[in-house]
Amino acid sequence: MKFRYLLATLALAAVMLIIPMQQENAEDVQNGFLIDMGNGITHWTSPTGTDAVSMAETYAKSLGLEFERKDNGILRIGEMTEHSVGSVLCSWHLYKWSGTVWAPTTDTSYSTGSIAWGFYPDGILPTETPEYKAAWTSFRGSSSSSGISQSYGTKEVKTPLEWYKTYRTGFVDSSIIIGGKYLYHTTYGESDTSGDRSHAFLYCLNRTTTETLWRFDLSSGGGQYPVDRDNGYNITSPLIIGDLIVINSATTHGEKGQTTFMCTYLLDRYTGELLDTEEIAHDPPKNERGMPVWSGRTFINGGTSPVYDSGAMYFGTSDGRIVAYSVSKTEGLDLLWEFAPNADVDPDGKYIGSRGSFYYYSPTIVDINGTRILYMGNYEGYIFAVNATTGELIWQKQLIALYEKNKLHPRTPGAVDLITYIGDGRIVATCTDGGMSPIMGHIVCIDAATGNGSGSADNYWRIDGVTQGTVPVGNSDMIIYATPGQNKCIDSDPSFDSTGIYRLDKDGKTVWRADTNLIWSRLTVAEDVVYMSEYSAGFFDDGGHVLARSIDDGSVIWSVKLEPYSKDSYSMVAPTIIEGKIYAANDYGAVFCISIVEGKKWDGGGDIILPGGFYHWSWALLIIVIIAALVALVRYY
Repeated sequence: MKFRYLLATLALAAVMLIIPMQQENAEDVQNGFLIDMGNGITHWTSPTGTDAVSMAETYAKSLGLEFERKDNGILRIGEMTEHSVGSVLCSWHLYKWSGTVWAPTTDTSYSTGSIAWGFYPDGILPTETPEYKAAWTSFRGSSSSSGISQSYGTKEVKTPLEWYKTYRTGFVDSSIIIGGKYLYHTTYGESDTSGDRSHAFLYCLNRTTTETLWRFDLSSGGGQYPVDRDNGYNITSPLIIGDLIVINSATTHGEKGQTTFMCTYLLDRYTGELLDTEEIAHDPPKNERGMPVWSGRTFINGGTSPVYDSGAMYFGTSDGRIVAYSVSKTEGLDLLWEFAPNADVDPDGKYIGSRGSFYYYSPTIVDINGTRILYMGNYEGYIFAVNATTGELIWQKQLIALYEKNKLHPRTPGAVDLITYIGDGRIVATCTDGGMSPIMGHIVCIDAATGNGSGSADNYWRIDGVTQGTVPVGNSDMIIYATPGQNKCIDSDPSFDSTGIYRLDKDGKTVWRADTNLIWSRLTVAEDVVYMSEYSAGFFDDGGHVLARSIDDGSVIWSVKLEPYSKDSYSMVAPTIIEGKIYAANDYGAVFCISIVEGKKWDGGGDIILPGGFYHWSWALLIIVIIAALVALVRYY
């Protein structure tokens, strides 16, 4: 009897050892049905029925999406219908979950487990899995660059923050990119914790333990190039495509007298292995003095943050081109098309072209009347609408033309940066004087199909002031950070009369306004909450917070200070919202996780080790059982 008691106790202890490694709801992990639109947008439900095509049709129609069959497969779901971008065919593929990876299949019968339909070329797998049903794969979450998270945040947080991780390799200025348990970001610059200039790196972390799994030297391409110089701060964000990750580096390569080039790197996102390198030339049209012919500012940064849509990766280049690439683990990177705006100069030597430098901002891709249209703005003040399938120009328009009125950069027209589709066939573009800290700017709303307003109007509306972080929130409304600016950009009214967070309707009318410190990050929306990061803990005595505000009235739901920090801890990183956790970063060289889990308080030092603790209820029960077993052992033996 005594021996049986001891065996039973130890057996229970063994069971407790297993429990923490399992999910709270094993059924959720085993049985899921995914529709992956191939552009960062996904839809999950529970599988019902015995046929994968019929399940997709029922689910798609419940979401209000068009559906069209093709033989024993799928031709169309929503806007995504089988088509080619250059030489790449993108179509609907079926995958079944093997327990560890998605496996392509043509067998549409269903009995159990998880299955997925994904709009991809051959060889690309969905990023999300039955265990991790949310991801943030690009700069603004999807190819539409909306900043809308399909996951959920939290209306309650604990401090100290769940965890933070600091680096001695510089600032963290890229978006926090997440796929499964893997978190990706870059560093570059000079950290307060070291004082030394560092190469730029792409890091991969385990976001549950903060363990660094690998890092890749962006400045040298993993050691394949000598480092000439770094341009900017490698603030472009990486892009997840299935089990791959792509990033554009701002490091100049090439010897004196040669064309300067930067690099696009394709890596295995699990191991950090370099799979392919594409050298991106910086070769703008030049005058007889060897200077760019255009009037706007020039950034020697290679490519902007990329997006993935319909089987192709898209980004702008610092020498003024928009490019589309195929991406494959076996074939690497391959140029599908490029669009170069005109660079005309009149007989008097005056630049009359529209080509200019593209910097930092990712493209926005939206389906307009059945055509996938790519929108992108440059530092010549132009916005371009390009057919994403063919690379052909649909329309272009100069939205800002300051030139001699430009207070920061005289003779520069200005820049069109963030472009947001708000619905109702309208896009909103933020325009600035082109400065890193602009003092002039405006926001303008135009028709997505034509670039104009209603009738013969130039636009639907335009408001003077410097704006940042436009994010749509439904009903064609949007939330932005705005300030009047120090100088008027346009002569006419209306203008923003005070600094703060605004909710505007589709006609540019203020729904509500709330006071706030300077916000220089993009904004992120999840469910009915908008999240934002204040610019600096040193710039304002009470600054350096991440805030959650109601999209209904702008009220603060919670606000937490990012620690560690310094007086120069500027934060330009939009919060990433995944499954109740908020990931943020700053120029202290730190990444943060905010949640309902309480972590270890910052002690003013550098790197820390995560605190111990009970991460699962079974751990506490396990210890109790083991103690009981030991007591029994001592008592009866």
